[in-house]
Amino acid sequence: MGVSFDRIAEIYDETRGLPLDVMEDVLAALSKELDKEGLVLDAGVGTGRYAQPLQAKGYRVVGIDISKKMLAKAKAKGTSDIIRGNLSLLPFPDDTFDVCLSVHVLHLISDWRKALEEIGRVTTGKFVSVATSHEESPAHAVRLAYERACEELGFSTRHPGMRERELPEILEPDIIKQIAAHGHPTPVPFLINEFQNRIFSSLWRVPEEIHQQAMQTIKEEFDGVDTLLDTEEISLIVWRADKIRSLSR
Repeated sequence: MGVSFDRIAEIYDETRGLPLDVMEDVLAALSKELDKEGLVLDAGVGTGRYAQPLQAKGYRVVGIDISKKMLAKAKAKGTSDIIRGNLSLLPFPDDTFDVCLSVHVLHLISDWRKALEEIGRVTTGKFVSVATSHEESPAHAVRLAYERACEELGFSTRHPGMRERELPEILEPDIIKQIAAHGHPTPVPFLINEFQNRIFSSLWRVPEEIHQQAMQTIKEEFDGVDTLLDTEEISLIVWRADKIRSLSR
């Protein structure tokens, strides 16, 4: 079982959303990898951030997620064909889907290889992911400072699984291309407040005492800094389903 996002379902979209023009670029890139005659699995559908607009464009998308509250948000937005389930034990017969879409999910699953095995089992064509990176962003320094403070106190904030964007390191993709890059100046108090309120899943397991000490560290380190540029690079990564099956073997 992966990490449930029930605790932040109400604020998920406002804290993870993309600018409308960037989202349109992402959806356009995704559309080139999908066939309206085929069936798509959105593995980790969440609030329907991708499934709902793809369905509106005429694609046949089935979504699955472990979070009841995220699925409720998806349904309220008009997302159809969504069910609650575990990616490591998908409730579908072999070869049900033509394409599987997975975005920011695998890092939440400790047995991510089992999840990929299941994805490979039910998918005949492609495994597709939208990968994002903030590593070159000046604002990322706040996260690095928090994580470093936690590690110095003996706690690692690393997720139990494998990020989709890390998967190419062990399994060569068939396609990898940049879709978009965007950025905007962000007030440092806003960035610090995100950590204080633990809106990121990597913070949920941090013991309260360590969290408070790490918060004190980043407040001191960024004292007097007004804004930092928050940039994000977005790429599309595609693997043939048989490659995913070969990895599980």
